[in-house]
Amino acid sequence: MLLHRHSSAGEKRDSPIDDRARPLDPVGRADARRLPWLLAGYSLEGIVSSPYRRCLESVEPLAVARSLEVEPADELAPDAALDDVKALLERLDDATLACTHREVLDRLFDGRLACEKGGTWMVERRGSLLVPVEYVPPPAVRDRQPASHGTLARSG
Repeated sequence: MLLHRHSSAGEKRDSPIDDRARPLDPVGRADARRLPWLLAGYSLEGIVSSPYRRCLESVEPLAVARSLEVEPADELAPDAALDDVKALLERLDDATLACTHREVLDRLFDGRLACEKGGTWMVERRGSLLVPVEYVPPPAVRDRQPASHGTLARSG
């Protein structure tokens, strides 16, 4: 399963727009357009997303490229209860990408999982646990990293 943090949408405290409607900024839109290329090697049969605009916009190009529908899921919203998030993720197929927010990732992994805006973690299920095994940085970050550093990062 892939857990994707939405692409850059600026800072919520700087936005006059309702947080649910905040769109991607130019960096976020560029990252979203490159997400299909970035995840080309991963099998995907489904995409679920927080219903927040920035999440939906983050995965739209990937959905189009893979001919998949994006399924909005309130369980991936920033204020979703941890039990609801876990229940959703347990129901999803392993070949699914779930787009969510930093707050959700922090709750799932007790704040121990670093994930930049537009970053993606491949996680494995081990019983009821989700174990992060591979990190794919967002395109904007990958472009700034030396080739030897830009492929994998492990969580310990």
